Amino acid sequence: MKLNEIVLRYLKGQKKHTVLTVLAIIVSVAFMTIILSAVSVYRAASLNISRETNGTYHIVFNGLDKQQLIDIRSMDIFEKTEIYSISSYSSSVDMDFVKMAEDNAKVEYLLVNGLPVDDNFLRLNADDCDLLPPSMRTVTGGRLPEKDGELVINSANAEQWGYPEIGSTVNAELFVCGVKTGAETPAGTPMILAENFDITEIREISFTVVGYSDTINMVSYNDTQLKSYNYLSDNLVARFSDSANDFYWDMDRSFSALGYEIDDFDYGMNQELLNMEGRGVTARFSQALSFAVEYLVVLFFMFCIRMVIDNSFELASKERIKQFGLLKAVGASKKQVFSLVMWEAFYLAVPGVILGIFAGLGSSAAIFSAVKNLPYLHDVSLDYDLASMLKFDIKPYVYISSAIIGFLWVFVSAISTGMRSIKASPVDAMRAAAKKEKIKPSRHGSGIEQGHGFISAYSALSAKRNKKRYIITLVSMVMSIVLFTVFSYGIEIATGNLQNEFDVKRMPYDYTATLSVTDPQTVYERAELMKQSGYFTDVQYDTHLSLFGMTASAGVDDGTELSKSETVFIDIHPVNRETYEKYIQSDVSYDDLSNGQLMLCSGMYSTAGKLLYTVYSSAPESISAAPFADYKVDLLDERSFDTAGIYTTDNRVYRSTDGRISAVMAEESYNELFAQCGADSGTSSIAVSDGSEIIVYSRTISANAAVGMEEQAEVYMNNHFYNSYSNNLSDMNLSYALLSMIKTAGYAVIVLIALIALINVVNIISSNVTGRTSELAMLRACGMSKKQLNKLMLTESLFYAVMAGIASLLITELAILVIQIPFMTHFHDLDMADLGFAFSYLAPIKYIVIATAVSYLAAAVSSVIPGSHIAKAPIVESIESAEI
Repeated sequence: MKLNEIVLRYLKGQKKHTVLTVLAIIVSVAFMTIILSAVSVYRAASLNISRETNGTYHIVFNGLDKQQLIDIRSMDIFEKTEIYSISSYSSSVDMDFVKMAEDNAKVEYLLVNGLPVDDNFLRLNADDCDLLPPSMRTVTGGRLPEKDGELVINSANAEQWGYPEIGSTVNAELFVCGVKTGAETPAGTPMILAENFDITEIREISFTVVGYSDTINMVSYNDTQLKSYNYLSDNLVARFSDSANDFYWDMDRSFSALGYEIDDFDYGMNQELLNMEGRGVTARFSQALSFAVEYLVVLFFMFCIRMVIDNSFELASKERIKQFGLLKAVGASKKQVFSLVMWEAFYLAVPGVILGIFAGLGSSAAIFSAVKNLPYLHDVSLDYDLASMLKFDIKPYVYISSAIIGFLWVFVSAISTGMRSIKASPVDAMRAAAKKEKIKPSRHGSGIEQGHGFISAYSALSAKRNKKRYIITLVSMVMSIVLFTVFSYGIEIATGNLQNEFDVKRMPYDYTATLSVTDPQTVYERAELMKQSGYFTDVQYDTHLSLFGMTASAGVDDGTELSKSETVFIDIHPVNRETYEKYIQSDVSYDDLSNGQLMLCSGMYSTAGKLLYTVYSSAPESISAAPFADYKVDLLDERSFDTAGIYTTDNRVYRSTDGRISAVMAEESYNELFAQCGADSGTSSIAVSDGSEIIVYSRTISANAAVGMEEQAEVYMNNHFYNSYSNNLSDMNLSYALLSMIKTAGYAVIVLIALIALINVVNIISSNVTGRTSELAMLRACGMSKKQLNKLMLTESLFYAVMAGIASLLITELAILVIQIPFMTHFHDLDMADLGFAFSYLAPIKYIVIATAVSYLAAAVSSVIPGSHIAKAPIVESIESAEI
């Protein structure tokens, strides 16, 4: 009979060993496949996001002339190139007139509806712009410009064009200006141009509107109407060919061959995409390092999980030793016995690894589907749909790595247990197989000798009698408990950080628009329009007066005014009735506040507030204040503000912070105060060419989207504020999306770890009980009842679980301490704040308790079920079957 046939017959005869070992291999390989699949999906998603945000080009050259453009496009180190340029127009007249005169230069101004505009126009080829970032070439309506005279309008600047419909014609003027010499100025020239330039040419231009964009105006690359003063230079984006490796030196050689120096060019690399694609020496090194770290992490976890496979072979080692002893007794050589071990490993590994890879891919697909369908991934307001970036893209290295490592583990586990019997003589092998387990006497006497309960003492002795199996069991349970605890606590930390980022640090409003205006009335009117639209609630414009407030001296409390011993900053915010009643918690009503009094934020939030109330049990009746000297504009002379009391708030806009006290004033009173002062802390002045100054007021308008009106609210903000507002609602949704992804993926891993732990414990404990059939039958013969037998099984399971739980607790707490040591000792100037979060020695305990309880239940079931079979079987048959 051939060796492989002997192995097949043996595996068929040892069905339990075969099934449990194959199952252990399946679970281990599946777990590894899931982790590697997650790495593959993550890298694919990162690559998609990089291409979506940065474009698919590798390098961009700026400011090329026509000859340089032709030469670079002819180089064989680039496989694809695309041309684009930017026509820029400004309304500023601050020029270097001396240099203009020396160069006889001209400046072009674009006038729309008679006014010079600040605007950019992207010139591109609609049929050849695949390398540019999608955000630059995406239209929200219509199409890209394909020929001369077609225009895509930036939605943010649609107002200056008169909100034209797609297909309509818009008109503009181009004023070509030279150095002022006193020449006659054509009629209709704006005063600001007439005073600074000679007008050398005026061109009427017109465009057909073919679309709208969210980022920039667009015209065809072949457009002949917009001729800005930098029109002679172009930009080029390119992808390197496969022949390019060390990009800098490859470009240096190619450019030198055409008489150029690469360092003379203005270029930039899309390094993020190059790293993700593994292009170039630097990127390949970075990618290799990344893969090395990822594989080290994977192998670390898989080394722990490999205990499942080891245990399966270890539990069958006694029967294998006996089999090998018989074979060697009939003339089998060591080489033949080794071949048997290898054949056994092969027959177990083939179905286990193949089914494990399929099981891992199936589980990965299920987890991926759950993550991809998370609602927040579709709701976030980004430049792309985050869910669409997630592709179930499994690279070949996932299958190859899982198969190689899976086979390797199986062969290592089989050889490590089989080599012990290969070296032994046939007599020694048979003697070892028939050898009964002996209990090593304790130096201090057994628990029974010391008067302890029989079941508890005997359980401890039974668990420890085979030290190797005892250690393997504990190590397996400890590894499972520690892995479960680490993943669970890691998810808790990640969840807490994201929740803190959202709840504590994010803006308390869904939308915040930032405006710079020359007339504050414009802001009030726009806030009123937002209220009237019905799409928003809690609409509040905000600015503030920053003042020096004087705190009282220690021991001074006259109840009327703060003396001038210590200074703190006080920020006065205007609030309307809706904001006050929703966010400000106080005993004082809004009507009582509307007489010009201040409400001070409680000092519970900050050291500044605590300083203010150091000698006061309540707010003072008035506060002496002076303007914040760091601001350019004098706000008001020192004066006193009456106070109505203190307030607390959940809105961080109106909270006190370290060193600054927040105060609120009724909106009507604030506007009156502002009118008296003429300027506030959000005011600045800009000097213009004629020596005068323009006062610019910085304001914010915050609002929440009305329930059910989120989509309409976002459209409104895009149309009326476009690039001057922040969408805090999208940040919230993105935080929730990340949180959901972490939880979904994390708990999926935890379930897999729990499954591995369950299989491991069931395998070990049930085999332990089955191997003691004769011993337990002898106990029954001595009078042990079925109830006592079950109690014995449960006590042994509890002993294993408690010991594993204690060991896991020590390992986890020690790991937390070790991680913090570099930060606690300030190694390389590290500080505990650099961690970004705070470790807790108590938080992991609940996960250890849960895992220990699950381990106990699994151990109890694994021992009680075979124990009940032994209890039901005839005592004599149980003893005889064990001896056979």
